[in-house]
Amino acid sequence: MIYPMLPLFVVGLAAGGAAEPVPLGVAKQLFLDDYLVASVENVTRTIHPAVKYEGNPVLWPEEPWEGAVALVYGSVLRDGDVFKMWYHNGQGVGYAESDDGLAWRRPELGLIPVEGHDTNTVILRNAEEGTANALPYFYELFGVHQNRDETRPDERYVMGYLSIDRKYQGPRQDPFHGGQRRGLGVAVSADGIHWKLADSWATEAICDGGTHWTFDPSAKRYVLYGRTKHIAPGLKEAWGADPWVDEYFWGRSVARAESTDFRQWDYVDPATAPVVMTADVEDTPGNEIYSMQVFPYGAVYIGLVQVFHNQEDACHLDIQLAVSHDSVHFTRVGDRRPFIPCGGIGCWDRFNTSVANNPPITVGDELRFYYSGRTYRHGPYAGPDKGESGGGIGFAAIQRDRFVSLDASFDGGVVETVPVRLEGPTLHLNAACAFGEILVEVLEPETHAVVAKSKPIRADGLDVAVEWEEGGLSETKAGAVLRLTLRNARLYALWCTDGARP
Repeated sequence: MIYPMLPLFVVGLAAGGAAEPVPLGVAKQLFLDDYLVASVENVTRTIHPAVKYEGNPVLWPEEPWEGAVALVYGSVLRDGDVFKMWYHNGQGVGYAESDDGLAWRRPELGLIPVEGHDTNTVILRNAEEGTANALPYFYELFGVHQNRDETRPDERYVMGYLSIDRKYQGPRQDPFHGGQRRGLGVAVSADGIHWKLADSWATEAICDGGTHWTFDPSAKRYVLYGRTKHIAPGLKEAWGADPWVDEYFWGRSVARAESTDFRQWDYVDPATAPVVMTADVEDTPGNEIYSMQVFPYGAVYIGLVQVFHNQEDACHLDIQLAVSHDSVHFTRVGDRRPFIPCGGIGCWDRFNTSVANNPPITVGDELRFYYSGRTYRHGPYAGPDKGESGGGIGFAAIQRDRFVSLDASFDGGVVETVPVRLEGPTLHLNAACAFGEILVEVLEPETHAVVAKSKPIRADGLDVAVEWEEGGLSETKAGAVLRLTLRNARLYALWCTDGARP
């Protein structure tokens, strides 16, 4: 099953067939797609890659039990004043802490020693019965979620991981891995250190690593985005004959399931969850969707799409952007330029990037995206430049809201919105126009008569309150169209409040 793709516009229709105004309130409207845009003139959309921290990697394997790679196949959470990280190490799952998210310490936990030395390992793969925190089918960490429900202090932390039974013979075999049972394992903890099994097979609708989830507070549910296999009808034919694709294209894609408690899921049988992200004809032949981490942001859901460039002379993975208005139907953003690209020659993240299983962490005015980088390619790869085994953890950051902008140079450009319902008297912009300007006009939706006009906006700010030269938002009771004229300016987001900062 695959959800049908929707056009960029997803605007509700009133009974008479006219488009209902889009609510414009405190939930920020970004410009990752054309949901809010009716027309543009002389305006371009620009993806702004996250800026990598110059001190990366912030965690690199340095203990014997960590092996050659430390990967945030896991989570980085901010718990009060402490940053906490659960990550993949050579033994299973390591735990680290930091006061600033930059310098990390590996506490000795007294759980799983190695050759007489204490370690920071919390979960041991292939642990024998009686080992601390033993999880019977644990193979690979997905991530850790912090549960804010104070009525369940024993489940303050919830872990999701890949369970694999490699000697399974029964009715629930994974269709893509014969002789195996695969699914979402769940463990719970009061402190994030001491874990107990909740369910080895909470759902089997996902089949592999690279699985992420989010908690959607508006719907009060967990949404899981996990690995499946799917090849869109006609895709290989559209790509044309390619021996490499014929042999190595596996069809990695992302499927979706949801739950109110992280235990009972709407899809549980193998390979039954609907596909929400898969390669299409705009991808380079051979590309696969390795994973997608999704989080609510403002009025949208943002997807961090891990794309596997599966070509004979490439075989690397980077992170691109997608956007959704319902957490089900996703659109890839712009020209699909990487949001977190692989590093260049000499870099620690040369060939393979993968993001943590959590939303970005807000630090001041920045959004931090913790991710893993590796110095070796994903296989199969036929070229000589394979790299050497090694991998660590770092982060990249953007300023709030500044994923994508609508841009115009000095010759000017115009953005006109669909009809909006302004839910407050103060309009806010996230914009960069200190050396140019933005003018905002409020139009009557039917006649496009101007009912309000702003003072020229000349600022570079994450929250610029629009001041009015003529009229104001109080004159737009039934809806309005916004026309923004940009000169040497970038527009990132729009929102509306009652005057207070959101």
